[in-house]
Amino acid sequence: MKGRKDLKNRKKKKVKKEELNRKKVKKSSKRDYSEINRKPSNRRLRDEENVSNNISKTKNRKMLAQEEKLKKKKKRKRRLIFILIILVILLIMYLISLYKWGKIMKDIINCENSVILDSTGNVIAVLGESRIQENISIDEIPENLKNAYIAVEDKTFNEHHGINLKRTAGATLSFITNRGSASYGGSTITQQLVKNVTGENESKVTRKIKEWDRAIKTEFVLSKDEILQTYFNIIYVGPNIYGVEKGAQYYFNKSVRDLNLAECAFLAGINNSPNSYNPFVEKDNSEKIKIRSTTVLKLMLEQGYINNEQYNEAIEEVQTGLNFEKGEVDPTGDSVYSYLADATISEVVSDLAESKDISTSFATNYLYLGGLKIHSTQNSDIQKILEEECEKQKYIKQSTQNKGATTQAAMVVIDNATGTVVGCVGGLGEKESSRGFNRATQAVRQTGSAIKPIAVLGPALEENIITPVSQYDDTKTNFENNYSPDNYEGQLGQITVRRAVESSQNIPFVRIMDQLTSKKSIKYMEKQGITTLTEKDNALPIALGGLQKGISPLQMAGAYASIANNGVYIEPVFYSVVENKKGKVVLQNEQKKEKVYSENTAYVLKKLLEQPILGANGTAKNCKIDGMETSAKTGTTDNFYDKWLCGFTSYYTAVTWYGYDQNERIEEGADSLANQMWSAVMSDIHEGLIDKNYDKVKDVEEIKICSESGKVAGSGCKKTYIEYFRKGNVMNMVCSKHNSVN
Repeated sequence: MKGRKDLKNRKKKKVKKEELNRKKVKKSSKRDYSEINRKPSNRRLRDEENVSNNISKTKNRKMLAQEEKLKKKKKRKRRLIFILIILVILLIMYLISLYKWGKIMKDIINCENSVILDSTGNVIAVLGESRIQENISIDEIPENLKNAYIAVEDKTFNEHHGINLKRTAGATLSFITNRGSASYGGSTITQQLVKNVTGENESKVTRKIKEWDRAIKTEFVLSKDEILQTYFNIIYVGPNIYGVEKGAQYYFNKSVRDLNLAECAFLAGINNSPNSYNPFVEKDNSEKIKIRSTTVLKLMLEQGYINNEQYNEAIEEVQTGLNFEKGEVDPTGDSVYSYLADATISEVVSDLAESKDISTSFATNYLYLGGLKIHSTQNSDIQKILEEECEKQKYIKQSTQNKGATTQAAMVVIDNATGTVVGCVGGLGEKESSRGFNRATQAVRQTGSAIKPIAVLGPALEENIITPVSQYDDTKTNFENNYSPDNYEGQLGQITVRRAVESSQNIPFVRIMDQLTSKKSIKYMEKQGITTLTEKDNALPIALGGLQKGISPLQMAGAYASIANNGVYIEPVFYSVVENKKGKVVLQNEQKKEKVYSENTAYVLKKLLEQPILGANGTAKNCKIDGMETSAKTGTTDNFYDKWLCGFTSYYTAVTWYGYDQNERIEEGADSLANQMWSAVMSDIHEGLIDKNYDKVKDVEEIKICSESGKVAGSGCKKTYIEYFRKGNVMNMVCSKHNSVN
């Protein structure tokens, strides 16, 4: 019984407990519902904000990721566009270089001599005449000779595109592994042609890379036959002999067309060292010739160019001994050009190298082989006058210090209006060779007083520091750094600039330079084309020509011509234009022009420089030219090592230098030879020309000056002369020596 009661009690408790739980749930539900309707707490707000923020951040992260992705995509696109632009630019640059290379190779392909014409179109020089050479077309070259060269020099010639990749890779690897001591090797016929054309043989990595690039370009612009033809006409085959045609004539006294197989093998075999296989020298080269010719024939057999029967027949001839017969292959003509032609060649080579971006050796070969027509500025009548004068024995004096040496001279004549060099001579006596030392363009000599007009007078007049009647004390003076120059003719006391110019007094010019400053003087001289001045020349001695290096006759002539040309410097040149064989312009000579002085300054300076010719104490009195106003200035360096005469008329400017190559005193009696040469040449040049004075300038005033006081003349002055002043620079002081002055 007790057990049943306990069970009932437990059930009741359980029911009550469940009811209580149900009530709690109901209350909880009511509370939750009421809480929903109540205002949320701060914590709940924070939770909701956090959820919202997290959602926003997620969205932002996605947006940022998308934006970043777009940015990267745009960046890649920009980079790709940039790379494409660079590639296009590089391609254009390469195509331009290919075009330039093609133009050069098309000119060289026929290996024709270039010619130099004078100003009237007459031929004055044929370049390359000293080379024993005769061109032949590819159609006239026997197949055996073509095949022999290909077999021994470049067996893949007909397949490759300029370079043999396999051989080039091997040669490069060998060079690297041997740390640069190994030969490059691996040259194809196209590369050999490039090397012969450019003349560039130094073993530099950059040079070899250029050669590869040019070989590839050559294959683009020339056919295989054109490459072979040019190669066969340009290669060196013997003593001063170029091309297989002259080679055949030299070794076998026959044309290359008539060579048999064995003879073709010999000619191809000597290509690596022609003089080592020469059969006409005292040394017996017969065994070397047999070995080398046999090697070529074996290669031709192996590569299928000949059959066994042809091989055996040729081998028998080689072993028996080739029938060598020396032919006449002398140069075709005289190769001694004028000094002006020499200077023209040098200028054209320099301009070709710069404009075509090629080496000097390449430019030289291009000039000699390109069949170019060079229009020089030479006036052959003037050039002849110069040459005949400089060949006269009266100018040639034997050296007392250097056995066999004699005096030398140089002279340059410039057309004032054009700045072109119409005549020049770079040495005394008859010219015996071409491209030798040209003193007119290459000698850099001390100038002495000849520098005064371009270094002192012109700049000081332009800067309003002096007038022709400005007075300076011509007495011994110590200048800065204890510089104390002397005069050759003594000291004159107070004198005008004109009087100082007349007898070339030194001290007044140093005083003027002290006012002008050497720095400013150098700037003016550089404007007049002087390029040899140095930092050490920035000092007072420059007023008298005390220079570290000196100046060439050509540059002195250009500077003086700027005075004659009304203050405008025109760069002196030796040619006007260069054309190829089709008449297309290869080079156009653009002359540099620069205004140095005003027209007024130039006119006053011209009239001032008449004084050395017209003055009683003038140093150039023998340089007067009848019917022409003439200006001139002499120059003598320390110890009488150099003599100069620089001057001009309205037509021409001429500069003469006279002295020894190695400094040596010019003995008494020879000190006026520079003047004599200048006077003789300029007198002959002007013969037959219309008399002409300097064109007057409206802004230059002519004032009567008292000869004794150097001041404006009054009624009491008896000795007077007309002086020239830039407008506004006329001095106001009237001569008080012969006139009463209030």
